[in-house]
Amino acid sequence: MRASGKLAVLLTLPWLAAGCASTVTPANQAITAVDETSGYRRINNDNGKRIGDTLILLSFSGGGTRAAALSYGVMQELRDSYVQSDNAEVRLLDEVDVISSVSGGSFTAAYYGLYREDLFTNYESAFLRQDVQSTLVRKLFSPGYWFNSAFSGFDRTEMAIDYYDRSIFNGATFADLEAQGPPFIDINATDLTSGMRFTFNQDLFDIICSDLSSMKVARAVTASSAVPVAFPTIVLENHSDQCDISQTQAYQILTEKREFSETQEQLVENMLSYRDTESRRYIHLVDGGISDNLGLRTMIDRLEGLGDDRFHVLRERGIKNILLILVNAAVHRDSFIEQSPKKPKPGTTMSAYIDSQMKRYDNETIERMRTNVEHFQHIADQENLPLKIFFSEVSFDHIQLSDANSYLNNMPTTLELNNNEVDQLIAAGRMLLRHEPSFQAYMERNNGRLAKEAMSETEICKAFQYEGCADLAEE
Repeated sequence: MRASGKLAVLLTLPWLAAGCASTVTPANQAITAVDETSGYRRINNDNGKRIGDTLILLSFSGGGTRAAALSYGVMQELRDSYVQSDNAEVRLLDEVDVISSVSGGSFTAAYYGLYREDLFTNYESAFLRQDVQSTLVRKLFSPGYWFNSAFSGFDRTEMAIDYYDRSIFNGATFADLEAQGPPFIDINATDLTSGMRFTFNQDLFDIICSDLSSMKVARAVTASSAVPVAFPTIVLENHSDQCDISQTQAYQILTEKREFSETQEQLVENMLSYRDTESRRYIHLVDGGISDNLGLRTMIDRLEGLGDDRFHVLRERGIKNILLILVNAAVHRDSFIEQSPKKPKPGTTMSAYIDSQMKRYDNETIERMRTNVEHFQHIADQENLPLKIFFSEVSFDHIQLSDANSYLNNMPTTLELNNNEVDQLIAAGRMLLRHEPSFQAYMERNNGRLAKEAMSETEICKAFQYEGCADLAEE
């Protein structure tokens, strides 16, 4: 999530334009009635999809192009992996039910949600191998930008939205995303006021009486990746005084009398607070990495929302496997602070502080997921369900070769990497998932195999400039 490199130029511009805060008309349209049978919501997302006996949930973390390329490598590996499901061989990629994403990971998630197989033919040229950051900086200094900024409130965020919309997402809206059917794409941003997660789905937009279908996907992705200060907030207008949601299923769930965890209570309270238009007339959104840099808490909420008393749903659907894959592009850079008695510079101190806090929060999130997996596996065993839950983490920490580990962990958080770096990240995504112990256990349980055309171990090694991969990834 942290800005670096050329993006630092953006950070200086608020000083150049001091006193010129922009005001942009919010792009979300109001609705006067809620129709729960339409709109981009999970319950409407099946679209005739064959259910199968496996639920696959993916989480794509933040981390700029580094996160986008790593998650793209994982998607390639899922495309080339096959398992037995309901007496038929299926491709794992086709079995994915939900993708939750934040920041850099949202580019991959949204692109796949919209364009499916074209991800593997167009995504690299459309985004991964583009100098996105340099392009944004050039646009920032163009006369056209300053003219629009002065007279129309066209700020840096709107400039990014326009660029992503034209160059990456081709004007697509959430109506286009809905038309594609599953998997459901949870694009996550952060509510700046509350610090809570804000997920772009119609159930949440019902609460603010707004239509998500007409909103550009590029706007949601920009909100998910809008690093504070570098990019002004994405602003939504709260129209909750224009429709009644008291009879909707989502509202009933939010207000029903049952025990919630402390975190769930906070989330519910924040969502219900949107009904107060006097105090919350406008919602300001920033980078989703602030509230959850892993994109994992949406998945945790889905598991906890299932609840012990609703576990029968899995039995009724004949679910035998739940595969949870976290693509964690977080890095742990080499630190030289402890090698010198000199006091670090303010920027170095702040960077180290942010990194340490994010690492602690990420670790707590992962531990919370593992606790939930163990809890529900215990219930499944008690209920004699043929269910196994697998939690796989794709992380640079699992690369054993020290120089490769150090190289990947010191990659910057930018929207611009060179081709060699992109190649290595794609290969790392494939290799790390392929060798991840929990994923291997899932593949073995379901008679999995790798397609003949899949990237070979030798090709993966070449991406890292090694002759052999025996010690590259742990198993």
